[in-house]
Amino acid sequence: MDKPMSYLQKHPSITRDRVAKFLADGQWKDVNIHASLYEARASGSPAIELEMWSAPGQDRPTFEHAVKQ
Repeated sequence: MDKPMSYLQKHPSITRDRVAKFLADGQWKDVNIHASLYEARASGSPAIELEMWSAPGQDRPTFEHAVKQ
């Protein structure tokens, strides 16, 4: 059974045209939408830093002990 196509997949030229118009100067220039589009996007170092700590003997450490590690 084939997967149903979304509207965006069926009409890529219409989608590209709408995105281009949305991002173009003109209609949204007065609200400065470009300044808000990528405001919260960040990836890679230093934006992402994950650490893992395993308790010795698999016991549950106190908060103070975990912070000191």
